[in-house]
Amino acid sequence: MSSFLTSAGVAALVAGALIAPPASAADDPAVPPAAPRRASSTAPAPTDQFIVKFKDPAAGVPAERARAYGRAAAKLGAAVKDVRATSSGARVLRTDKTLGADDAAKLLASLRADPAVAYAEPDALLQAKAADPNDTYFQFQWNLSEQPGGMRVTRAWDVTRGSGQVVAVVDTGITSHIDLNANVLPGYDMIADPDNSRDGDGRDPSPADEGDWTDIGQCAPGTPVMDSSWHGTHVAGIIAAVAGNSEGIAGIAPQAKILPVRVLGPCGGRTSDIADAIVWASGAPVAGVPDNANPARVINLSLGGTSPQCSPAFQDAINTATGRGAVVVTAAGNESQPAASSSPGNCQNVINVAASGPSGALAPYSNFGSAVDVTAPGGDMTPLPGGSADSGVPGGILSTLNDGPTTAGPEAYYFAQGTSAAAPHVSAAAALLMAQMGPGATPAAVEARLKSAARPVPGGCPPGCGAGLADAAAAVLHITMVVASGDLSGDGKADVLARDNGGVLWLYQGNGRGGWLGRVKAGSGWNGMTSIVGPGDMNGDGRNDVLATDGSGALWLYPGNGRGGWLGRIQAGNGWNAMTAIAGPGDMDGDGRNDVLARDTSGVLWLYPGNGRGGWLARVKAGSGWNAMTAVVGPGDMNGDRKNDVLARDTSGVLWLYPGNGRGGWLARVQAGIGWNTMTTITGRGDFNGDARNDVLAVDTAGALWLYKGSGTGGWLGRVQAGSGWN
Repeated sequence: MSSFLTSAGVAALVAGALIAPPASAADDPAVPPAAPRRASSTAPAPTDQFIVKFKDPAAGVPAERARAYGRAAAKLGAAVKDVRATSSGARVLRTDKTLGADDAAKLLASLRADPAVAYAEPDALLQAKAADPNDTYFQFQWNLSEQPGGMRVTRAWDVTRGSGQVVAVVDTGITSHIDLNANVLPGYDMIADPDNSRDGDGRDPSPADEGDWTDIGQCAPGTPVMDSSWHGTHVAGIIAAVAGNSEGIAGIAPQAKILPVRVLGPCGGRTSDIADAIVWASGAPVAGVPDNANPARVINLSLGGTSPQCSPAFQDAINTATGRGAVVVTAAGNESQPAASSSPGNCQNVINVAASGPSGALAPYSNFGSAVDVTAPGGDMTPLPGGSADSGVPGGILSTLNDGPTTAGPEAYYFAQGTSAAAPHVSAAAALLMAQMGPGATPAAVEARLKSAARPVPGGCPPGCGAGLADAAAAVLHITMVVASGDLSGDGKADVLARDNGGVLWLYQGNGRGGWLGRVKAGSGWNGMTSIVGPGDMNGDGRNDVLATDGSGALWLYPGNGRGGWLGRIQAGNGWNAMTAIAGPGDMDGDGRNDVLARDTSGVLWLYPGNGRGGWLARVKAGSGWNAMTAVVGPGDMNGDRKNDVLARDTSGVLWLYPGNGRGGWLARVQAGIGWNTMTTITGRGDFNGDARNDVLAVDTAGALWLYKGSGTGGWLGRVQAGSGWN
């Protein structure tokens, strides 16, 4: 086994060979401003609370207030309660229901039009906003930024920084570094062979990187002289370098802890040592080694070798780790070939990571294909056209390193590229998620959240980039939309269900005109669900239901009560964590009962015919090659032929309409749009504007919610914005 990392052959940044340190704090855009950042907009969001101040204090008597409030609220069918006075003499008022953005704006406009009112504004919920850290080279960490290829880490820090999480780095060991030491736990050297351990004593409690330099022909005939890579130190810095210490860089999960486990020596590492390291890191016992006092929640494997099949020893170890609740993240490999040929990335129960560059495109060296789960920044140091050999180096991933050519020397910072750098991005994102989701977070739930929050690769990724680009902010701030083709609230209008990052499920009641009446809490604790689809009547009682899968793969039927809530849930299946996309319900086979479509990890699309009682008839294969699709939406009649269709987006952003044949299959697909890779969520097949034609809802990267009005012939009449802040 070897590492998947290429380091730039340049001097350390501290020596000024590539970039000079900022001249002063005033010149450093990464130094936080003196004042906290303010919210960028006061545009109304869904709310039930407002602030109103009257021009004349005498006008603020109860009778005058009641008249002003009543005039404004009567137009919206809402009642208003005066709650209290503020220190400035304004009044806080609350409506008897949450108003959607449109209705909140109307209420404010009505209040502001009252000549007695000095001002009116929403009593907005604000959150603490973390300023960019003051780390010296933070400005060069494009991989953490909002740029097209960045993982949007700084926005995720407003929610979590990974506190309390342990990430095992199973690698070459670690070196002392000012930007790492505070976040490093006692680890272990798992190299059993003294000849390969370079410390002469086999397995021992010291995970110190002894250097992996090699002489000519040392590893195989003709292999060249190689300096030490200090690979584990670079990987560890990406994950959890200390942030805000005026030194070097910031890790993605800067409050997480690193558990270094040494398995790679001068010529790589043995499968047996790596398998034992995975087991030990998870907290399970390994013969002859003291138990790990700090079990890892995440295990990073930035290593691998060419093999058409997963090693059984690896699979056993990975199963042990995931069974104990650890997420296992692997590097897809750097051979520009299908990732299925690289192990342990081709094992089950791992998150296998391909690499992208600053543009967000797949890096030229990265492996690809159906064995990739997600793509993350790994760097692309290809020289710029007409530039010097080093001109592309800043396109790499900057992290901690050591400057010793053989044994450890001065600490340093280097750019590097490889899927070895991409994997720790996802490991760190998993740590952020686990800190947010709590101790009950399962590996399957974390993987599902990372995949569902991934955004499309710019320009597409025909070779296969998994779910897309990992997005830390979208993962921790994630709202999973579930569109209603039917009615959940009993008013005959299509609604939307949305889950916020706290696991609360909200029902957004449609007004039948493309907007919302307001939102109502429909449940809590739904962050344990990896997918939610619906609604549709699955049990034949005439009321629309919802289906949800949990982290263990159980499929649950939540029977609707027809009033926006649920009756007791019923298990409708298990093993559904093998599915990467679920769409429905809808009648695909023409028997009058609602069915579900599900795509498995190999890209096969399956039709699960409903039995009308909340269960299934035998599943039927409905297609193959669907892992080329980054979104699957439906079923619903989009072309007016009274048969349910499916919409799917491919990796290049083309939206395709698959017209149903009414027998569980498809007619020839038709292009329904281009440029849809700017949408982070596509969901639909419901009539939201009351014209009796099915529409689609989509959320863009800025969080705007768009209603695409269906033409009834498989196309669109245009789009209108239906909300904001949905990211």
